[in-house]
Amino acid sequence: MIFFSVLLSVYKNEDPEYLKGALESISLNQSIKPNEIVLIKDGILTPELDNIISNLEKRISYLKIYGYSQNRGLGFALNFGLERCTHELVFRMDTDDVACPSRFETQLKVFAENPEISILGAKIEEFSRMPGDLKQYRNVPLSSEKIQKNKVKRNPFNHMTVMYKKSIIQEVGGYKDMPGYEDYYLWMRLLKKYNGINVDKPLVFARIGNNMIKRRQGFEFFKKEIQFQNRLLKEDLISHTVFLKNIILRCFPRILPVSILTFIYSKFLRK
Repeated sequence: MIFFSVLLSVYKNEDPEYLKGALESISLNQSIKPNEIVLIKDGILTPELDNIISNLEKRISYLKIYGYSQNRGLGFALNFGLERCTHELVFRMDTDDVACPSRFETQLKVFAENPEISILGAKIEEFSRMPGDLKQYRNVPLSSEKIQKNKVKRNPFNHMTVMYKKSIIQEVGGYKDMPGYEDYYLWMRLLKKYNGINVDKPLVFARIGNNMIKRRQGFEFFKKEIQFQNRLLKEDLISHTVFLKNIILRCFPRILPVSILTFIYSKFLRK
């Protein structure tokens, strides 16, 4: 029998019904149930969110709740939660997404068949109001070789789909302060020494809503992208040539109008 944890973080601005759907999808609706679900309350929540969590605690015996009074951000919350996961294998999940019923079963099987890897992700199917309404997918490189080759151009894993070895994540420093890029920064450090692969099927329905593009556009996000690329360069995770290419291909599109950025996403980054 394989033991594993599922790690999530929730904060006050999240939708209670989305949280309920996410937690039910990784517990009540899974072909293989997790041994524990670790939910971190990143600061004081609303009464509505607390009520949902309280009701689910009564239904899900292995739901463990931890938290603190001040909102500290996703990176801090996930490190805090990772320390409290009692199993070596940890799955990530976001609190507004929906896991496919066979997610854990599928990934555990693939992980067992590839003992050399430290992280395993999957494709996602994006949705707006209900799973399946967009028929839009975010594909990722599948093999270890393609992940290593393409990691400098684009995030090689969909964060809400990954499972990884807790000890390896902690060895490479865990999640660090890098607003908007906490996961990508972690993967770049991890992939410098270890390998991972992706499953060739969508295992999570990811909620994007109407403001997804807008959240990734504008001068503030442009500055975050510059900071991220600078950090990668300073830590020798990318070359100067890659740095210059990314400034042109990744950074400057952030200040394009939403309509143009939407076209780029739909034409080149989604299928």
